[in-house]
Amino acid sequence: MADIIPISVSLSSNAVRESSADFPVYAKILHLGLVLSVTFELWNSLAALWFADFTWFPLHVLAGLILTGWLVLTWLTYLLTPWGRHLLATWFSWRTPRAVAHDISGLLRGKLPSHGVQPGLSSLWQAIFFIGVSVVTFGGFIGWLVLRGNLHLPGGAQLGLTLMRLGTPLLAYFWIGHVFMAFYHALRGDALWRIFAVWKRG
Repeated sequence: MADIIPISVSLSSNAVRESSADFPVYAKILHLGLVLSVTFELWNSLAALWFADFTWFPLHVLAGLILTGWLVLTWLTYLLTPWGRHLLATWFSWRTPRAVAHDISGLLRGKLPSHGVQPGLSSLWQAIFFIGVSVVTFGGFIGWLVLRGNLHLPGGAQLGLTLMRLGTPLLAYFWIGHVFMAFYHALRGDALWRIFAVWKRG
């Protein structure tokens, strides 16, 4: 296991009571909601895009609206809570390039990269995936509003459709990698599944 690279983060006057490695209950609930909604939207979109299978497509718009609202709530939580700001700080830390290089170097030597709320390859992957999901989802929402006539934005509908067509396959690769590494960590005995234990903190 790669060494943990500490970071210094200035949060606010309110101290973070839980360890930065812990996941507060609200973070677990947000994560579970993202897992379910993103997975449904992603594979439903791929079924329509690649296989012309529209079995579940009537629910696509409803699920997309739910995901849009969930992402807004998640971004607000990340920006307005000490734990969320700490998470963002690990994603965009000046230490990230060095930490990623450290993890890749260890991976090439057969050492599994570090995971959790700290700079590194895992956090970079999560950041790119989350931002990508946000861009594609918000773009699709804007396109939907334009098509409904609720928003006048020249090219808005085409922008939304393009983001979804191009972004969905890319996000699928990130999803596959994310899930694969999660299971691999779990098989090695790392306590990853605690993030789904919404009934307790930690």
